[in-house]
Amino acid sequence: MTVTRKPARKATGSRTARGTGGSEGTKASSRKRGGDESVGGETSGRGGTLIVVESPTKARTLTRILGPDYRVKASVGHLKDLPASRIGVDVDRDYELEFEVSEGKKKVLDEIRQAARGAREIYLASDPDREGEAIAYHIASELSSLKKPIRRVLVHELTPRGIAQALEHPGEIDLHKVDAQKARRALDRIVGYSLSPLLWERVRRGLSAGRVQSVAVRLVCDRENEINAFVPVEYWTILQTFHPTESGRETDAFEAKLDRIAGEKAEIGSQQEAQAVLERLSGENFRIGSVSADEKKRQPSPPLTTSRLQQEGARRFRFPAKKTMQVAQKLYEGVEIPGQGLTGLITYMRTDSVRLAPEAQEMARDYIRRNYPQGLPSKSPSYRNKKGIQDAHEAIRPTDVNRTPESLASVLDRDLLRVYQLIWQSFVESQMLPARYLQTTVIVEGDQADSFRATGRRMLDPGFLAVRGARGKGAARSAKNEEEEDGTDEEEAELPLLHEGESVVALGPPDASQHFTQPPPRYNEASLIRELEEKGIGRPSTYATIMTTILDREYVEKRENRFYPTELGQTVNRLLVDSFPDLLNVAFTARMEEELDAVEEGDKVYREAVDDFYRPFSAELGRAKGGGMTNLKAKSEPTDIPCPVCGTLMVKKWGRHGAYLACGNYPACKTTRNIVQTESGPAPEVLPEAPGEVCQTCGKPMIVRKGRFGTFLACSDYPACKTTRPWPPKGQPSPPVPLPADLPPCPACGGAMVVKSGRFGSFLSCANYPACKTTRPLPTGIRCTRPGCDGEIVPRRGKRGVFYGCSRYPECDRTYPGRPVARPCPSCGHAFLMEKKTGGKLRLVCPEKDCGYEAPEGEDPGTSP
Repeated sequence: MTVTRKPARKATGSRTARGTGGSEGTKASSRKRGGDESVGGETSGRGGTLIVVESPTKARTLTRILGPDYRVKASVGHLKDLPASRIGVDVDRDYELEFEVSEGKKKVLDEIRQAARGAREIYLASDPDREGEAIAYHIASELSSLKKPIRRVLVHELTPRGIAQALEHPGEIDLHKVDAQKARRALDRIVGYSLSPLLWERVRRGLSAGRVQSVAVRLVCDRENEINAFVPVEYWTILQTFHPTESGRETDAFEAKLDRIAGEKAEIGSQQEAQAVLERLSGENFRIGSVSADEKKRQPSPPLTTSRLQQEGARRFRFPAKKTMQVAQKLYEGVEIPGQGLTGLITYMRTDSVRLAPEAQEMARDYIRRNYPQGLPSKSPSYRNKKGIQDAHEAIRPTDVNRTPESLASVLDRDLLRVYQLIWQSFVESQMLPARYLQTTVIVEGDQADSFRATGRRMLDPGFLAVRGARGKGAARSAKNEEEEDGTDEEEAELPLLHEGESVVALGPPDASQHFTQPPPRYNEASLIRELEEKGIGRPSTYATIMTTILDREYVEKRENRFYPTELGQTVNRLLVDSFPDLLNVAFTARMEEELDAVEEGDKVYREAVDDFYRPFSAELGRAKGGGMTNLKAKSEPTDIPCPVCGTLMVKKWGRHGAYLACGNYPACKTTRNIVQTESGPAPEVLPEAPGEVCQTCGKPMIVRKGRFGTFLACSDYPACKTTRPWPPKGQPSPPVPLPADLPPCPACGGAMVVKSGRFGSFLSCANYPACKTTRPLPTGIRCTRPGCDGEIVPRRGKRGVFYGCSRYPECDRTYPGRPVARPCPSCGHAFLMEKKTGGKLRLVCPEKDCGYEAPEGEDPGTSP
């Protein structure tokens, strides 16, 4: 495939895409269409047009809008990628990339190629970003031999209007954007395929490092170090309630905070100082020293970008960034609307820009004019983009502002509706007037030059807050506070009418409160994404993946919606920071993002950008491999923790599952323990006891053990008895299964049968396993109720999990969906009841269909096998 590279052009309001045309070189002629609904109506006579998109859902939406004269195929993401088994980057040949058809995508490519053979022209409508451009490029390279016109179209909104605009202005594949995507893949591959094996060798298998993810982990670790090093400082505040002397209304009382002591700023650092101040204030006379009122404005926030959408999703709904993007993707690709079919509800959700198209601004103004006329500005507000952002797409907005969240409440599920309401509300508010309020500050002076300060506010005009129905609540909160808080609005009290020189009386004694300065808060998803964005690390489209990766790799963990570094994360971070200072340097990583942007704009070529990164990284890698990075696998760190068996001090080692404690007297003592973090530092894990638990097979005590899937109960007579049970029991613990004393031996070898636990529950297994692998269902002791049948109800496994049926199947085909309980039905007298889960709660019901008995809620299920 030959493609002519064009000079870079800055994107403006309405960008024209660049790409391949003809047999990858001819521009498509512009075709005028009618109104919004004419896209599918003017396709007669234009059969043979193939459109390739990424998502099957997007393909269905386009098919509905365009009609039968267009064929729409989905690539289902990337068709080609770097090989999984090797690095795929030739560092000796200008960092040439080795792309190949991805596993499982050959059939998809064959279907697209077959459809292209019968097409007159081909439109590549993958997503309008770097990844989408690369997908279009790879598809075009696979279809170039067909000598068909191939055009690139950018669909920013899946509506008839949006699709019509895209098809009217086809262009060429943007090779600068393709190169930027290639550069990012090369950098990520070089880091991942160089550092991950090194971490496997020095720490443990299964670890990974990444150009951006490792910096994100460093931010979390650095914040934890700040918190650990923080020394709290004590301080006190004093509040006093005052009342105007001449006012008889109780509502005129107001609260003020001590601001100055003898004319100096009030700084109280101990209880003794606070007590001295209280004694000073006692008996002091007060008056209103000054009253000032200023009009303030609270500006609406710009419409949402990808980063802010993820932050707001985390802050308001506690959504992980990945979930927010998945929900937004569904809203963009189309939701089934009664009478309209699949309809795209929002514009493309991966964007850095706060720009809105003029027609979108006019759509918003028309809606505001009809619904909130007092909030309509004289002209549409505009917002300035941050320096260096990609302005190829509009901000995220609804495709039709008249589709209000209320009108879609019966159509969208809860999560879709919440994210749509967030986008819709942000869009409308951004085009409205600011909220105006009157902020009053009152200084209450004492006769010893002590003074208190009180503030209040009164709403003058709600402006954009009218959309929320807030009528001014929280009008003075800053943008930063708005991002960090949980979305609730707090309203400061309005102060009574006060005049300078007016006497006021203190009501009751002052209230002195002790406080301590707080360390910086740990990151949550919203604040970590904001930190990454502010420092220029990564791109908003990658933030969701970063959050998921650092959690999946167990470098961080979430507690109460906050990120805590794990011991593994801190260890890996320390090794990488020591051995790769450039790679883990925030400024260096941000500069590489700027270089990728420069490649996209055509200001830098692919080879130079990758080379600028690879040369210093290669030098650091060589030093690390040569001994610069500590080999934890070969290292034993001494501890002051005694071995619980022999008393020898234990050492800290690293194994396949991370750090653990081992007896220093190995091999004479082979005791090991997992490490847990306590307030006093690392300590050996103490496994919980299981008092009263006895083996159901041999009657000996059960002890708690720990395996790869957590704790479990094992017979203390192991290996003579290999009975195990889950521990702790899930939900309501069940009594031990009453096994008959004359349990028959293994029918295959004559050995004893023991109780085992598997993914589908408990069962009987031969004690001679693995020499004998005979298994049998666990007996329930409940006889089959079918007349003439002497079988027993036993658990069985089907397509949908465990069910219960007669042991004499297929002679007797009686089955029950729930676990039988040895308790007769009090209504019809059936021999047993059955467990049934309804509304998330376990209830006992009669298995007889005509009975309908259901035990009262909260009743103990009783004996249950």
